[in-house]
Amino acid sequence: RRVRKMGRRPEFGLTETGMITCSPLPPALRKPGSVGVPCGVRIEVRSDGGGRAALGRSGEIIVSGAAVAHGYDRNPQATQDAFEGGWFRTGDEGYVDADGYLYLTGRLKEMINRGGEKISPWEIETALSEHPAVAEAAAFAVPHSSLSEEVGAAVVLRVAGSATERQLREFVAPRLADFKVPRWIRIVDEIPKNSLGKLQRAALAGRLGISSAELPAAPEPEYVAPRTEEEAILAAIWRGVLRVDRIGILDDFFRLGGDSILATRILSQVRSAFNVELSTIALFETSTLEEMAAAIEAARSGDPDKLTPALEPIRRRG
Repeated sequence: RRVRKMGRRPEFGLTETGMITCSPLPPALRKPGSVGVPCGVRIEVRSDGGGRAALGRSGEIIVSGAAVAHGYDRNPQATQDAFEGGWFRTGDEGYVDADGYLYLTGRLKEMINRGGEKISPWEIETALSEHPAVAEAAAFAVPHSSLSEEVGAAVVLRVAGSATERQLREFVAPRLADFKVPRWIRIVDEIPKNSLGKLQRAALAGRLGISSAELPAAPEPEYVAPRTEEEAILAAIWRGVLRVDRIGILDDFFRLGGDSILATRILSQVRSAFNVELSTIALFETSTLEEMAAAIEAARSGDPDKLTPALEPIRRRG
C-alpha cells in the first residue's frame, strides 16, 4: 500500500493494483485531503452490510480493472480472502464524494473496536494535531476487559512540557464524540515505527509497553481527604463505581481507570445525590474529585431553574 505525493499530486496505489487514484492536472480541481480520482480502474466503497456505501460515508475500498492482479502465487487462502468476484479488497477505509474524489480514513485492521463502536484512529489524530503544541500524534487500540478495546494515543510535543495529558484531553473533548476521546494519552519523545519508518498502530500499544492493566497506573498524587460534605458524598460514589478503597480530592477519574461507561454511572448517581445534571464532556474538564465537587456546588448555587428535579415514581392507572 502506498500514499505518496508526485510533486504536489497525491496518489494512492497498491502492489496488487498499481495506481488506483491520482489528483488530476490543472485545470481540473484538486481537493485538499483527497488522493484524487480513479486512474483506469473502478473503485467502490463497501458498507459494513456488504452493499455500496452512500456518497460521503466511510467503508472498505474495493478495486477492479485490468491492472488488478488475479490472486497471490501459491497462496490460495490469501487469494480467497482478498479477491472476490473480480474485486480486490484493499483493506483500506475511505469515502468518495459527489465528484468522485477518494478520501482515505485509515486501515480496517487498525480500527478501534470499542464496545461495538468502530473508531478511526485518523479522526482522533486529526483532532489532537489541531492543538498548537502537538507535532505528531498516533491513536491506537488498548485491550479492555469489558469494552474489548479502549482508545489510547501517543503524542510528540513541539516543545517539551508545552501541554499536559489532561490539557490535550480537554482540547479534543468538544471535537470528538464522548466515546472517541482518548481515555489515556502518553506524551513521548518519538512515536515508535518499524524498520521501514511506517507506523503500525495495531502493535503500538505493545511497543509502548501498555496493557489494559497498566492504564490506570500513574504517579499517585498526594492524598488529601474530603473536606466538605459534598466531597465526602462524591468520594463515596467514586469508591463504589471505580472499586477503589480510598479516594482523595486530588485523584483523577481517568487515572483511576475511569472510562465513559463508568462516567455514565457516576453522573447518574451525582444526579440522584445532588439534583444536578453534569455532562460527560464536563467530566473531561473536571476530572479530579475536587473539581467535580466545585462544579456541582456551582450548579447548585446558580439558577434554581437549572437544577434537575429528583426522579420519583408515579402511580399509573388503567
